[in-house]
Amino acid sequence: FGEKTHFSIVQSYSLAKSRSFSSGSEHPKPKGFSGQQTNNLVLE
Repeated sequence: FGEKTHFSIVQSYSLAKSRSFSSGSEHPKPKGFSGQQTNNLVLE
């Protein structure tokens, strides 16, 4: 179950990253967000 959930999170993040990357100016934001998301995943 853990692997499946992790893969799902990564897939979602990949989509968000691609979207933000298109904007260009939003690039630095997703990087910090990814760190928070990872911490939340570990906590759960």
